[in-house]
Parts: sequence; structure tokens; C-alpha cells
Amino acid sequence: MEKYRRTTIGTDSDVQHPAPTNEIRIATQGKIKTYVSRICDILTTGDQPTAIIIGKGNAVSKAVTVTEIARRRLGGSEVVRQDTDVLEVEAVDVWEPIEDGLDRHGNVPLVFKMWLRVGLTM
Repeated sequence: MEKYRRTTIGTDSDVQHPAPTNEIRIATQGKIKTYVSRICDILTTGDQPTAIIIGKGNAVSKAVTVTEIARRRLGGSEVVRQDTDVLEVEAVDVWEPIEDGLDRHGNVPLVFKMWLRVGLTM
């Protein structure tokens, strides 16, 4: 780490653009029970016909776990239809290289799941 130094974190896109009410961004420190109940609330209250679940980086496996638990709790594929996309996004580290030739950019996995109540069309 002696070849890198910590830089100030610039503007974060999540702060500038807050998540819509039907979007759930899974974090590694969040509780699975909280995420599952939020998904069930979104899809059962009738306010939103869709729920969007996003897990990024180390939270990808937790996002998959949350969606599987919520799907079983809601009644399976008879109640919700799921569209899953697996992507890679570029992430910039907060560590700046001191020497030339060192890279700050890396690719981070992202899973994007869109749920739709059965009976509606996308």
C-alpha cells in the first residue's frame, strides 16, 4: 500500500440520485429480513407493480439470497415474474497511485433483478 495514498472521495452518484421507492439496493451490512420484508411490502401493497433489486460487489450473493427468500415467501413464480441481468460496472478506488503505471480502475460485478407481479406486462 506504500505505492498508493488515500484521496478524498468525490461526489457519489447515489447521493445525487436517490433510489426510487421501488428500488432496493442491497448492501453487505444490511439484514436479510429487512430486505425481504421491504420487497414483500412493495409487491403486495399495490402501490408499485415492480420491484428492482440491485446488489453490487460483495453484496451480489446477498442479493441472490434475498430474492430467493422473498420469491418463496410471496408464493413463487405464480405470483412474480423475474428478469435478471448480470453486469460489470467500473469502479474507481479512493486510493490514488503515487507512481505512474498503476491503475485505480477495476470492474465490479452487479446483479440487477426486476420483479413484476404476474398479470402485468413489462
